[in-house]
Amino acid sequence: MNIRNVLPVLVVSLCSPYVDAQDVRVIAGLSMGYSNFEFAEKLDHNISFASASVPIAFTYQQWQASINLQTSLSDADISEEEDVGQASRKDADFTLGYRVDDNWSVFAGYKYGKTNMQFTPRDDEEESAVTTQESYAQKGPFVGVSYAWKFEKAGSLALSVAYADLRAINNFVANTDDDDEEIEELEFDDLSGRVTGDTHGFSYAISWTMPLSSQLLFQTRFKINDYQQDIEFNGTAFKDIDETFTSLQVGLAYVF
Repeated sequence: MNIRNVLPVLVVSLCSPYVDAQDVRVIAGLSMGYSNFEFAEKLDHNISFASASVPIAFTYQQWQASINLQTSLSDADISEEEDVGQASRKDADFTLGYRVDDNWSVFAGYKYGKTNMQFTPRDDEEESAVTTQESYAQKGPFVGVSYAWKFEKAGSLALSVAYADLRAINNFVANTDDDDEEIEELEFDDLSGRVTGDTHGFSYAISWTMPLSSQLLFQTRFKINDYQQDIEFNGTAFKDIDETFTSLQVGLAYVF
């Protein structure tokens, strides 16, 4: 098996579906890197995680099915106005794609992502600290398209864009502050409890895959999920609340 024939397959497992193999092939990999989560309406600052990703792809002729699992390797420290705590992140997606021609491919799939956080008030004694839990989850379908370039000695480069229509499931804890003023208008960071909504937006990715041996591949990917969330809570509508997740991963994959 010529590994250059399956290079686009790895590009797809990172970015979008694209195959050039006659038989069923399996490609599995492991990547490490950093991820960044931004939710300005709820968090005072971005959260950065060391993360790992495991892509597994199955290809046959023009078709490919892939699964990608990503998780934070350790909890990230977070600091809000009145609280400190830790955060973690998990993501999973399933993709089914079809190669249209030598460059273009289309794909669709289902994804799930969740950010978990634990908060402790700054002024609590360590032995009597009251910890609260907060989480932001999204799940639902996506569709997309990608374009790939193959280079004889430099591997493959691919760009992709996908649109996601997701359901948001949030477990909020209302922000605390030192002001005793009566709240006249409900603000987003005052929401508490289980709050659902609709999330929509685009993902953008660029990936590069290069052969190191007859079956071993080097891979790298940079991806941005740029989503907006719409929530209606007790008669108040919050529209286009920005939520962004970026990831840079570098690793290896093996073609079986």
